[in-house]
Amino acid sequence: MSVLGKLGAPFVVPGPAGVAIRDRLRVSESDAAVLAEVGMVLGSLAAADLAERSRQGRAHDAAGWAVRKRELTGRSSARWAGSITKATHDQWALARRGQAAHLAWLRGQIASIEARLARPLGAKADKRAGLARGYASRSEWHAKSRRLHTLKDRLAVVEADRRRAGCEWCAAANASRTPATTLRRPG
Repeated sequence: MSVLGKLGAPFVVPGPAGVAIRDRLRVSESDAAVLAEVGMVLGSLAAADLAERSRQGRAHDAAGWAVRKRELTGRSSARWAGSITKATHDQWALARRGQAAHLAWLRGQIASIEARLARPLGAKADKRAGLARGYASRSEWHAKSRRLHTLKDRLAVVEADRRRAGCEWCAAANASRTPATTLRRPG
């Protein structure tokens, strides 16, 4: 049989007391030039790796990752290669999640507009029956029916891009400096 100890008096725990310091590096002009050059080299390696990762599509596996890392190690260091391939993988996954969220948003918008177009003009909503209200005027109904066609066309394009394994929409943060990092939709 275990014996519990006495409870002490209640007390409030103080909030976090850590300090965050943000500062710029103070470097000479020659050091700044070296850092800029290193940034350009690593940026071009990351852009090429992102393009290769996108070409692999969903057929990506650990062996493909290892091959990409080995190729990058020959042009940089193992540490930089690992960092670049991880960042590329994360960026590709973020693009996939963003694309999935965009598809879900498009489908939701289409369903909402279709539900309201199906109702008569000026019809009130019926929450018990799960019916949306109708559009207020004929001009609003017409504008929304045009919007519906636009959304359906956009949905078809995004679904086609998603089905194509090698066509992912990824863009690096420094796309203005390295335009090869942005993969454009074909056609």
